[in-house]
Amino acid sequence: MQEFLTVAQVASLAEVHPGSVYRWLDDPDVPLTKHKTANGRVRIPRAEAEAWVKLRNTPIVVSVPAASPVVTGVGAG
Repeated sequence: MQEFLTVAQVASLAEVHPGSVYRWLDDPDVPLTKHKTANGRVRIPRAEAEAWVKLRNTPIVVSVPAASPVVTGVGAG
C-alpha cells in the first residue's frame, strides 16, 4: 500500500516552508502528484517526495577548463 505525506511533512523533509510545497505542486516541471482526501486535505506520495528532495539537493557540477579565465584570472575583467 502506498504511503502518503502531508504538505507539512514534505516541507519538513525538504527543509522548506509549506508554501514552497504548494508552489511545487502547481509547477508542471516538478514530479509531485497531489492527491486530495475526502475532506480536501492534500497528500503527496512518500516515494515521490523523497525522490524530489534527493533530486533537488543534488549539487550540479560544472566543468571549467583549467586554462579558463574563470580559474586563472587572466584576461578576466
